[in-house]
Amino acid sequence: MEKPLLNTLDLEIGYQNQTQKKCIQSALNLSLYGGELICLIGPNGSGKSTLLKTLGNILPPLSGEVRFLDQSIHDYSASQLAKRVGLVLTERLDTPHLLAEEIIALGRYPYTGFLGKLREKDHDIITEVAHQVGVESLLKRPYDELSDGEAQKVMIAKVLAQQTPIMLLDEPTAFLDFPTKAALLTLLRKIAQQKNLLIILSTHDIELALKLADKLLLFPKHEEIIFGVPEDLVLQGTIKEVFQNEDIFFNMDSGHFESDFIVKASIEVNGVKAPSFWLKKALQRNHIGCKEDQDWKIHYQKDYQISYRNENLANLASIEEVLKFLKERGIGI
Repeated sequence: MEKPLLNTLDLEIGYQNQTQKKCIQSALNLSLYGGELICLIGPNGSGKSTLLKTLGNILPPLSGEVRFLDQSIHDYSASQLAKRVGLVLTERLDTPHLLAEEIIALGRYPYTGFLGKLREKDHDIITEVAHQVGVESLLKRPYDELSDGEAQKVMIAKVLAQQTPIMLLDEPTAFLDFPTKAALLTLLRKIAQQKNLLIILSTHDIELALKLADKLLLFPKHEEIIFGVPEDLVLQGTIKEVFQNEDIFFNMDSGHFESDFIVKASIEVNGVKAPSFWLKKALQRNHIGCKEDQDWKIHYQKDYQISYRNENLANLASIEEVLKFLKERGIGI
């Protein structure tokens, strides 16, 4: 029977000093396995970073236990932990004069022995992870001159170079553009599956997490953590319940968060799939619903054919022209 790479026993996380204790989450009993990408989702201050820091032995638990490979985290030495857990936090390293390549090389130091000398194998690994993350062109640049997004990718390359079975990443996509975010999360999931790693990361990109994560840890504000497969959490209504507010709602049918708008008029839209789909999006944004059997109809074949009670009124080339046509007639907008 497969054993979890990481499990927690009645874990309580938070902060404490000599005078007071602040508990953020308690009674956490998790069993997390290799080959999975786990995404932590929730508002700021809900405990995502605190959990990652506790799992990474940066913060002590208030009570309970963290176990790696069925052994207490406290039974490992610092050098042993460095070969089992890699951690990337949101704070940038204060490392003046170091090149990006040298930052990535820090991930190899648990394996380099007392003198810390990199071997040919270490250099090969640094080159490989730099290629995987797409930072080959940054290797000879000073780390402190990189943009936030570039620096974040270098740190991800560093933790990949560390080659630990468990990786903990605090908002690794925070400073990246959307295509790069999607590509990076796809890469991390691929690495987790191919190398049987456990990768746990926090993110605010809920829709990407729904598509790519194997499991979600939801952190509702001031409520207990919810853990499960993304699709189950959608079908149970949990995603909608946790993240809905007065301005947006989660559409279970489309899998997207959408604006909640007041419908002022309705139009029937049909025709070629893609143009019709995007026209509906534009109409909804302008308070026009799309239903069958309406007096107003828009059919797309080679252009947008607008009719009222079966009388053709206009053939328009773009959605912008359609919206202008409807606005001039006081429809919806």
